[in-house]
Amino acid sequence: MGNCLDITLHPRTDTTHPVNQILYGAPGTGKTYSTAELAMAIIKREPFKLSASAEERQQILAQYNRCISVGKIVFTTFHQSYGYEEFIQGLRPDTDSSTLSFKTTDGVFKQIADRAMSDGENNYVIIIDEINRGNISKIFGELITLIEEDKRWGEPNQLNVTLPSGEVFAVPNNLYIVGTMNSADKSISLIDTALRRRFSFVEQKPDSSLILDLSLKKLLENLNNQLVKDLNSTDLLIGHSYFINKSIDDLPFIFNSSIIPLLYEYYFDNRKKVLSIINSVLDSDKFKVIDDNVGRLRIEEIRQ
Repeated sequence: MGNCLDITLHPRTDTTHPVNQILYGAPGTGKTYSTAELAMAIIKREPFKLSASAEERQQILAQYNRCISVGKIVFTTFHQSYGYEEFIQGLRPDTDSSTLSFKTTDGVFKQIADRAMSDGENNYVIIIDEINRGNISKIFGELITLIEEDKRWGEPNQLNVTLPSGEVFAVPNNLYIVGTMNSADKSISLIDTALRRRFSFVEQKPDSSLILDLSLKKLLENLNNQLVKDLNSTDLLIGHSYFINKSIDDLPFIFNSSIIPLLYEYYFDNRKKVLSIINSVLDSDKFKVIDDNVGRLRIEEIRQ
C-alpha cells in the first residue's frame, strides 16, 4: 500500500455497528459462533442477527468464507505469547537470502488495515478471539490510540504513527474490530483499562430457549440461578451451547466432560461446593453422583 498520507477517506456515515466491539459472556454462550454472522452484517452494513435456521447459517458461512479468502475478514486468536510482531510488524528471517538476514514482515492487523485503507468504499473486519488473554499493551503498542473511533483515518481527528520500520501507518475507519471475551477468565472490571475504554461491550447471555429438550432446559435454568445466588456474579455461568441438540440421556456425558470441570474451576477445586451445586439441580430419581475419592466427581444414570 502507498503512504496513508496520500489517501483520503471520508468520515463514516453508517453507524449501524461500532468500529470496536467485544462479545463477552460465560463459557458456552456462542461468542465465537456469533462472530461469522456479526462480521457479515458489518460487511453488508446490515443489523446483526443470528441465523434463524441451519440452512441460513450455511449460507452465511459460505459468504463468510469467501470474504476470508479475499482478505476482507481475518480471524486471529490472542494468547499469552502473542506479540506486536505477529499483530503489527516485526523482523523475520529471510529464507530467500543465502546469508543470515532479516526482513520486515507485516502482521495480520497491518495487512488487513492496508487492504481496507486502499478500498475505502467497503467494510473490512478483523475478529480477535479471546482478546482478553493477550497483553494488550504489548500487542497493540502505539496503535492503541489509533483504533479510537474519532482517530481513525478519515475521521476529524485522524492520526498516524511511524512504525519501527519507518513506514507511516494509520487505521482506516472502514476496518472493524470484533473481539470475544470469556467472562469466566477475567471480568470486564479487571481487563486492560485501555481496552475497556475503546471498545463497546455486548453481552452474550445463556439462552435456554435454544434448548429443545425441556428437562435440559429446566436444568440449565436452575443451574444458572443457583450459580448466581451462590457466587453473586453473572460472569461465572454455564452457556446453552453445551445442551443444544442434546437430550436428557446425554446428561452424564455433558456434565462429566464439560459442566463438572467448569464447576471445579469456579469453586477453586472445592469438592464439597461442587457436590452441593450438582445435587441442587440433579434429578435424584434418574441420576446419581459418583464420589470414589480417587478422582473428580461424576454422574451416572440410575439403571432401573
